[in-house]
Amino acid sequence: MELRVRNLAACVGLLALVAACDAPKDGAGDSAAPAAGDPANNPNTFRADIDPNHAYAGQWASAVAHCGDEKKVWTIETRRMAIRPDMRFCAFDNIYISANADGRPTTWSAGAKCLAEGHESHDFLFFRVKDNLREMRVTFNDSNSVELVRCPMRM
Repeated sequence: MELRVRNLAACVGLLALVAACDAPKDGAGDSAAPAAGDPANNPNTFRADIDPNHAYAGQWASAVAHCGDEKKVWTIETRRMAIRPDMRFCAFDNIYISANADGRPTTWSAGAKCLAEGHESHDFLFFRVKDNLREMRVTFNDSNSVELVRCPMRM
């Protein structure tokens, strides 16, 4: 019986120590802790191995808050993409690269065969990735543009 009491006391002590680790240290006990910040600005939430030659590839959404909802995520690979909101799937025929004055790719364009709702279309896409590699504008057929943000890495 005494052994159980000691084990219970040790467990309670350990739990108290763990709880204290998360306690605010500035004496502001009742105030909310500051937000960790927007994951779009945290370099640790993104893969360090983004290929600058295919910077458009990755998982994207219209807002970081939508990244957790698979139905709102665009998955873009080097030669194909799936747009969940529209249930559109595209395979790229040819990819053309435009670079800035430094020679770094900034805009990719691609002819694509797309399938949505059982109908095939032939589209031309532009992927314009900003310097931060976390924001991109996608344009379909020189008319419909969509602003996207790169989704944080999933663990």
